[in-house]
Amino acid sequence: MKSTRAVTILISLTLGVGSIPQPAAAVATDPCGLPRGVLRVSDLASRTAIECGAVGRFVDAGDGVPLQVQQPGSSVTLDMLYPNEARTYSLTTDAGGVVTTGVQVVRDRFPDLPGPGACERDSYLLRPYKWYRPWLFRTTKGTALTNGSQADFDAAARRSTANMTRGRNTCGMRGDTAASGGLVGHTAVRGNFVYADGQTTCGNSDGHNVIDAGDLPGGFLDATLAWTCTWAETRHGVTQAVSADIRMNSGDYKWTYDPSRDAACDPAQPPDPDRWRYDVESVLTHEMGHVYGLVNLSAAEDINLTMYPGVRRCTAHMRTLGRGDVLGLRALYGRR
Repeated sequence: MKSTRAVTILISLTLGVGSIPQPAAAVATDPCGLPRGVLRVSDLASRTAIECGAVGRFVDAGDGVPLQVQQPGSSVTLDMLYPNEARTYSLTTDAGGVVTTGVQVVRDRFPDLPGPGACERDSYLLRPYKWYRPWLFRTTKGTALTNGSQADFDAAARRSTANMTRGRNTCGMRGDTAASGGLVGHTAVRGNFVYADGQTTCGNSDGHNVIDAGDLPGGFLDATLAWTCTWAETRHGVTQAVSADIRMNSGDYKWTYDPSRDAACDPAQPPDPDRWRYDVESVLTHEMGHVYGLVNLSAAEDINLTMYPGVRRCTAHMRTLGRGDVLGLRALYGRR
């Protein structure tokens, strides 16, 4: 019996469940009397975001993380990946202006312990969205992470995309799904991450798909490895992803493009935090799983699947999809 434990916390809150008539003069001057700054759940009470003019305002989506109120029929999801934890914050504005927020936290105290093989588990969880066109992204000029080479970073991004779209696995499964996408060049633009109330968060969808690197909040071992923002729209009952950005943490962790050949990852050497490296392709593959609509897994038995958030140092174990990862992509996109 493994001692690894994973804890999942799921919270859902709703802002604005209806409309309370007000005198015309009150509506014209200040319909809801919203405070300045980041809104709380209670600030909208029984009002809608449309009625209160709250579209574009920031709302505490949980744990003090602000997310921007989207246009009616739209949503934004922020995924944060830590070495042994993952957090997901979401905000959805329905067609009537009702705003719903959600939080998912998955923790694993022992991400380095072994577990059932990746081909033994068929677990997967799905987002309500998927891409109906290829996810075509650019990397920000100068993004290199570890050795000053953007070419190496771009190559890792290409492989990570192929890991998802081709369903690469060692389980003997045909992984060719109808998911598509790829790197189409460079851009001077950085990912659509903005500051609100002193915190980094997702902005409004800008129609660009960007992968970059930067210093994310927190210090060593307390900071996230990567963030992903995904924006989606619901039209005529169909929810589709419309843009997504990924940011890798270049300020708090050390990275590698090839753990098997990186001298700092030599297992014969004594443990030393200065030699800890995280595999760029593995982390990008996990984050792209979110982009394509896969949710973090929480069962300890799923520890070797790509969508489990226990990221091991100096290994490439998340590059190759497990059985459940492939089945999840097939459930969303079908097969070619």
